Amino acid sequence: MNRRRFLALSSAAASATKVVAQSKPQADNALLSFGLVTDVQYADADPEGERHFRESIPKLHAAVADLALQKLPFTLHLGDLIDRDFSSFAAILPGFASLGHPLHQLLGNHDYTVADAEKCRVVATLGMSHDYYTFSASGVRFVMLDTNDVSTYKHPQGSAPDEAAEATLKQLAGGGSNNAQPWNGGVCADQLAWLEKELAAAGAAQEPVIVCGHHPLLPATGHQAWNSGEILAVIERHACVRAYLCGHNHAGAEVIAKGIPYITFKSILHEPGVTAFAVLRLFNDRLVIEGRGREKSRVIPLPAMAS
Repeated sequence: MNRRRFLALSSAAASATKVVAQSKPQADNALLSFGLVTDVQYADADPEGERHFRESIPKLHAAVADLALQKLPFTLHLGDLIDRDFSSFAAILPGFASLGHPLHQLLGNHDYTVADAEKCRVVATLGMSHDYYTFSASGVRFVMLDTNDVSTYKHPQGSAPDEAAEATLKQLAGGGSNNAQPWNGGVCADQLAWLEKELAAAGAAQEPVIVCGHHPLLPATGHQAWNSGEILAVIERHACVRAYLCGHNHAGAEVIAKGIPYITFKSILHEPGVTAFAVLRLFNDRLVIEGRGREKSRVIPLPAMAS
């Protein structure tokens, strides 16, 4: 990363901040606003194609400088903070230090591209209370899934969970599933039951819910979670769900199915000197995405929440 690119990123962040400041009257009416970054995927490694690993540090610093000025209650990072090597966590995590507000993380497949003996340390290193969890802000419940729960990379090689995941992957591949890929994963039966319980409780309390995971559920382009159909079935039973947010597919995507937007956010990793992150503002009837860099701004209408 040279000085010219770093200054370009800082300038872009400052310009984006001016745009957001001009729209603040609209933000004042939002139920909740928050920051979102995904797939920072840092590694001390030379570029591989369009993946510029070392540039993730200055890009993240510029993103955090912007988000810190927005006076937000929190920021989400939707998985793949690193690309490889456990030591990468120590290099990239300080980049969030100046946010000035809490950071809520998710697990991604690359977060487990570490030695088997270090896999058990990932959750605590990211400051997470559990592999999957919930939190609430301004009356909105966030359900944070672990879509790596069943996978061939999360658990030590040869362990019972690893062997079960290998069998699942083989079965998916034998059935011709386009998401039968070793970089995808799914959720176990216990987590599905937990999701059902959380959404039922939120519905009873008339709380809007945003569900987040690393892997997409839609569109079915091959990046989706292994058991995306089961997860979708649970979500679709609960009218309290306002949106599903994810990363993993660095190109991004957006699908609205049965009134629920399934939004895949773009990775910050690509295009030297170009960032990708967003501020999201949730209203009763819409979700406003104020994008930066590769992440485009748009307004997504939402159906009325059932009472």
